Amino acid sequence: MSEAVITIDNLTKFYDGRAVLDGINLSIPKGCIYGLLGRNGTGKTTLIRILLGQESPTRGTTGIFGTDSAALTAAQRGRIGYVAEAHNLIQNYKVSRLVRLCRSLAANWNEGFFSHLIQKFNLPFDRKVKELSMGMRAQLNLTLAMSIEPEILILDDPTLGLDTVARRQFLELAVELIQEDHRTILFSSHILSDVERVADRVGMLIGGRLVVDCPLEDLKNRVKKLRLIFPGAAPKSLHMTDIINQQHDGRELTITIANLNDEKKAIIDTFKPSSCTEMPMSLEDIFIECTKPLEAPTAS
Repeated sequence: MSEAVITIDNLTKFYDGRAVLDGINLSIPKGCIYGLLGRNGTGKTTLIRILLGQESPTRGTTGIFGTDSAALTAAQRGRIGYVAEAHNLIQNYKVSRLVRLCRSLAANWNEGFFSHLIQKFNLPFDRKVKELSMGMRAQLNLTLAMSIEPEILILDDPTLGLDTVARRQFLELAVELIQEDHRTILFSSHILSDVERVADRVGMLIGGRLVVDCPLEDLKNRVKKLRLIFPGAAPKSLHMTDIINQQHDGRELTITIANLNDEKKAIIDTFKPSSCTEMPMSLEDIFIECTKPLEAPTAS
């Protein structure tokens, strides 16, 4: 296995007495494209800010390149590209001035690659950042982050506020860049179809905890949704473990279940359904099922 370039050990963060992050453990190897999922307010941005040394944890540690986040050197920070969700660039600067500033501060600047991206996006040098559309600011942000040729690229909800066309263009370029040079990517987004297009591993934050951390394809293989039709009223419970969610509707019972195996299939068969159909699930479908409350069985 490749060496871990991002490490998180028992990370806990409290705000106003509430644990936004609660005992997070995570290790991301070099070359991994990691999608961090979670509803708004579940701590994705807080985790990233702590990882970058912009906030302090209540407990636990985070590190990049084997160094504690709070002790990252300027040289190490120069190996990290960061695109924040709000694209908080200096609003009153013209694009040309902002580029000069970033170029002067960068330890490593690829002018040829920068020119390629500027031309690809057709970004205007003579306009102020605040005059750019949200999509153009996102493109400028990505261009500046990638021009330092980062070993690690951290994208915190980078397509937030973009329309469908701009989001697709952004992602197509991101995929192109990700496939080069064995870069490590930490990609947080509330648009799960975006994550599904680029990630090879995913983590899911629910209630301050990392409840899923596995390869994307493993998650899809482990979580199944079954539609069961019965001759009479559907049973209120199948008495099985790992049921993520269920919904009753007369003779129909729909269950979302993890780790479906022959033993569980045999249990289902004992209830003698007339039919059992597996329903296709996207990453977004799985996330919705995992984050909505489980239907409580009706008392008989």
